[in-house]
Amino acid sequence: MVKYFSMSLMALLFIVSGMKTVTAQNAAKTSTLKMKVEVHCSDCKEKVTEGLKKVDGVKSVNVDVPTKMVEITYDPAKTNKDALVKAVENIGYRTEFTPKDKKIKSSCGMEEGGKCPGKK
Repeated sequence: MVKYFSMSLMALLFIVSGMKTVTAQNAAKTSTLKMKVEVHCSDCKEKVTEGLKKVDGVKSVNVDVPTKMVEITYDPAKTNKDALVKAVENIGYRTEFTPKDKKIKSSCGMEEGGKCPGKK
């Protein structure tokens, strides 16, 4: 009986320790990038969110228009900060990492001194 109990306890400990290892491995497969992006309205938010979700490895995107902060959770084995910044620029938005002299084909008229398409 004691032998059976000891074996059961050892098996349970083995399973629990294995679960912790798998959880740690899964957690290590994501990174988070926070950056300022020149978003002005809900249309901007939608464009950036949907555009970034198309990037291989992006797990989630959260865009906060009032603070202009974008939080991206991604798999670093599939993408990286430079690729994510380039993706935002290709969507048509300037980031805090975009060089000042870099031309961006804007998706939003606000950057060009015009009217934001999402603002009526």
